Amino acid sequence: MRVLLIATNRADRFMDRMVVRPVPIGLAYLAASVDEERHTLKVLDLMFADDAVAEVADAVSEFKPDLIGLSIRNLDNQSCLNPVWNLPGVRDIIERIRLLSDAKALVGGPAFSIMPAECLDYVGADLGIAGDAAEAFATLVERLEAGADYRDIPGIVYRDDANDGAIVVSEGRFTSNFHRSPRLDLLDMRAYNGSGFGVGVVTKLAQAYYPTPGADYDGGDWRIREPGEVVDEIRALDDDFGIRKVFFIDSGFNIPAEHAKATCRAIIDAGLRVRWNSYIRPAPDADAELMRLMKASGCSLALMAEGGRGGEGLLDRLAALERMAALCRDAELPFTMNIAFGEPGEVMDTVEQKLAFLKRVEAAFSVLRVGARVLPNTAVAQTALSEGLIASESELLRPTFYTDASVRDWIADKLREEAAEYPRWNLM
Repeated sequence: MRVLLIATNRADRFMDRMVVRPVPIGLAYLAASVDEERHTLKVLDLMFADDAVAEVADAVSEFKPDLIGLSIRNLDNQSCLNPVWNLPGVRDIIERIRLLSDAKALVGGPAFSIMPAECLDYVGADLGIAGDAAEAFATLVERLEAGADYRDIPGIVYRDDANDGAIVVSEGRFTSNFHRSPRLDLLDMRAYNGSGFGVGVVTKLAQAYYPTPGADYDGGDWRIREPGEVVDEIRALDDDFGIRKVFFIDSGFNIPAEHAKATCRAIIDAGLRVRWNSYIRPAPDADAELMRLMKASGCSLALMAEGGRGGEGLLDRLAALERMAALCRDAELPFTMNIAFGEPGEVMDTVEQKLAFLKRVEAAFSVLRVGARVLPNTAVAQTALSEGLIASESELLRPTFYTDASVRDWIADKLREEAAEYPRWNLM
């Protein structure tokens, strides 16, 4: 079987100013799952494409694939002030594919996994995979090659011809075990070098997609990589591509603390000359030793966020973040803050508390988010439904933001006015 994999993400800016080009790591793992002794594989990365639809058309015409997999990284840019929806571009690509090929079009990726049925329907694909795709995709390729039934594959999304084409999302999900290295050799890695926060290296993977930035998190339900594996991948990036700037893909690198410390020590003991960044979260076991190890192992920026749960308990959450900021400062470790404004329960007092917090901590730079991106199966979605902002969660495929009525009319202007006095504050 001839398999064409396409990374559709083309978003290369953070806050419309900083160049950030995330490597399609998920697609690289997917490529590693294909048995190339049995199948012919081609990867197309659209990050650097001048005309994405034309490049896909050329690849399809020349390669003549039997199966085309398209990875969708983000539904949108998460910006209330300047929203950009990514799915129309994917739909345009699939429409062009239809004119050129009878190959099955399959979609997957983090964005797809949020709303698989709605996403499949909108972009017009034949199949999808929700959740980790590597093992499911490898199984699907073999089933399609053999002409066998694939509807029992965990996470597979398909159109049921016996039920008027109704979209079915099968139960269960595969989980990654990292036993195959990502096929970074199939990407133009040198074009990514030095871009944004660095080339992604997975340290932990969540069981669910899009964990809320301010949600409780203890790392207990995550799949954690051994420090030695992380070291090997960092070394390979340097040896193979001359890349020494990485971003640890992890919603809370510091949790659990012992694993974070072990990873830092492994990097130090290996003598790796690397600069790395990652997200960290408030945690009772975060201490000065951890921050020193992070700094010594090459950490150059720690990213922190607050949001997702409204005004209740805000002072305690800000105090926890302030403690983390103090630990970073003591270790001379630069950090950032990402703060949401306008979530359910937001009032003038909570806005002022957040602004005062940002002024105190003096982060390397801060992101002030206006409104909350509403995602399905969340408390914000229930509030949006009850207030009539949306009639159904299926509408959330499009960029949809909630801003509490008590601040809705003035919050954006207020934040613009405040940010004008602080050059390191950025609105989105």
